[in-house]
Amino acid sequence: MRRRGFTLIELLVVIAIIALLISILLPALGRARKAGYLAVSMSNLRQVNVGGATYRDSNKNRLPLFCTLKRGFTTDGKAAGVEGWCTWAYGGKNNDSYWSGKTFDVEAADRPMNSYVYEGIDWEAPAPPAALPKDSSARKQEAKVFKDPSDKVTHQRAWPKPTPGITAYDDVGTSYQFNAKWWDQLGTISNFVDRFEFGVKRMTLAESFNPSKFAWMNDEYADIIVNATSKTFQLKNGYDDVNKSLLGFLDGHAAYLTVYPGKTPESYTNDKYTFVFEDLRIPGT
Repeated sequence: MRRRGFTLIELLVVIAIIALLISILLPALGRARKAGYLAVSMSNLRQVNVGGATYRDSNKNRLPLFCTLKRGFTTDGKAAGVEGWCTWAYGGKNNDSYWSGKTFDVEAADRPMNSYVYEGIDWEAPAPPAALPKDSSARKQEAKVFKDPSDKVTHQRAWPKPTPGITAYDDVGTSYQFNAKWWDQLGTISNFVDRFEFGVKRMTLAESFNPSKFAWMNDEYADIIVNATSKTFQLKNGYDDVNKSLLGFLDGHAAYLTVYPGKTPESYTNDKYTFVFEDLRIPGT
């Protein structure tokens, strides 16, 4: 019995069909993967919002935002050793060892929201004022609620320039930064801590009149886009979308929205979001 094999033409046709199917399926798979990552990140950001709300309920409606000391935080302008503030100190895992001995190496044990998001977790840290050693295994301890699956590169070491090879989550402990664009509105307050505290207290007022619009949390891309000086500035994020950012709002919802560059009034506040206090002078006006 003689068995008939494929001719060269038939084989080429089969290969062409397979290639066509792959070309059709790959974009669909890419879109599905992107949608899955985005769903995870939105869920994470909503959990961060819940952690913030739970913290407020237990702390006289204050958000978990503080100026930083060498170890710990201060809520008044009289404390010694204030380093300033950083947008990741509210929660997340320990910083990468790169930050050891540098300003804003904020221990996970000191980040006020962590105990509200991860109840019962022991965050290893030496007793204050000692800092976490550079080679401590605790720097690898995970806090994945604070991780955006699309987080590919940190911008915190040389902001706004990227530092390839490490994500924001692995670098400073969280993919989501707290919003501090209101800082520019408060330049008439000379004392550094008083200025920060005024902004944090004003967020409590923001909660009472526009909680669904005030974004207190965002990914790195929002900061870079809003502070870009050109209205034509374009930045592709980890989801391969241009000028879009993940935002967490005071009412607890999360959204994936277009953010406007150029440091214009629309960049800071519009019908979708606000990063500033609308009853005060908006930067750019």
